[in-house]
Amino acid sequence: MKTLCFLLLAALGAALCGCGSPASLTLTPLGPSPSAARTADPDGALEVFTAKRQQNNVGYEFSYNQRTGYEIYDARGARVKTVLNNNEKEFRANAPIPVRLPPGQYTVKALAAVGLGEWVSVPVIIKPGQTTEIHLNGQWRPPADTPASEVVQSPAGFPLGWRD
Repeated sequence: MKTLCFLLLAALGAALCGCGSPASLTLTPLGPSPSAARTADPDGALEVFTAKRQQNNVGYEFSYNQRTGYEIYDARGARVKTVLNNNEKEFRANAPIPVRLPPGQYTVKALAAVGLGEWVSVPVIIKPGQTTEIHLNGQWRPPADTPASEVVQSPAGFPLGWRD
């Protein structure tokens, strides 16, 4: 009986310890689509398709699902930006609003919609004049003829975006 209680307490402790921080994915960095148009802008852009949560207290007669916020960190681990509501005031928008960033390597910490809805850390590369997209909502599919080597898959098997 004591052994069973000990095992249950150990399992509960392990479960609670795992809830405090974003899951760390060991992924190849995501980059811009190889077929995306390029601009002359010296900065790049980031679009993050995060999980959505239902908003009920927004002053409208109906509730709607709004994308959850996320954080962007630079290569040294310093927080660069917190994006609270990436489609705020545009709750019917299908795509998140792009965030402009200088070229470089970043990490995005955001809520993924698949599975149990976990916070994840995803490495990304921002390139001048291009947009990098992260698809954490489980709804994006690359074109049918895309080689698997060009797409980064989540551990759960859904595509996250383009391999850099």
